[in-house]
Amino acid sequence: EANVQVAEVGATRETGWRPAARWLGTLLLGVAVGLLGYVAVTDVIGRFEQQQLRRSQPMLSEDRAVAPAPETTTGPVFDFAGWASQDRKYWRELPEGGAFGRLRAPKMGLDAVVVKGTTRQDLARGPGWIVTTDLPGPTGNCGISGHRTTYGAPFRHLDRLKPGDTITFDSPYRRYTYRVRRVFAVTPDHVEVVAHTKDPQLTLTACHPPYSARFRLIVSSDLVEVRQLER
Repeated sequence: EANVQVAEVGATRETGWRPAARWLGTLLLGVAVGLLGYVAVTDVIGRFEQQQLRRSQPMLSEDRAVAPAPETTTGPVFDFAGWASQDRKYWRELPEGGAFGRLRAPKMGLDAVVVKGTTRQDLARGPGWIVTTDLPGPTGNCGISGHRTTYGAPFRHLDRLKPGDTITFDSPYRRYTYRVRRVFAVTPDHVEVVAHTKDPQLTLTACHPPYSARFRLIVSSDLVEVRQLER
């Protein structure tokens, strides 16, 4: 009788465990499918928004060459002639969410139109210029933030950048070329990474690691050349 009783108790426990396991497995599967579906939908939205941005500012969608440098120039060119009446004027008059510039970093497979602003709606369109940071120009630290997992994930491979790699940023008038100096991670409260600097810099930021907001991945780079673009 004792053996029969033990068998019945074991059967009862097993019967109670299996439905719970099946329920948990179904729940986890549903969460995974939902997450994949959400990422897929936001990717479609992100790509559509990028197409719209390129149409809104054709000068940022064309592969334009830089203008010839003066014959007397032997080193890097820093052509800021007309910067205030061209780039600065364009950026100041640009509405939030508008096409701010074109950001490219071959080592991470990046070629995206940057928008003005970093609200949730802005970042659904593409990487966003942090409005409290400096404009690309002769001085200051220009900060740009982007997604790594959703809305096309433009900064998905930000961690592939290494010191010495090249990043270019095009305004409608000129190309800014930056060289990566440092790649590191900080907690979100380290806002000084995008603070004003005397020397011209570009700072890219994104959540780190992917699917987590525990840290921020930071790519700091220095301006090494500025050239007018052909029209």
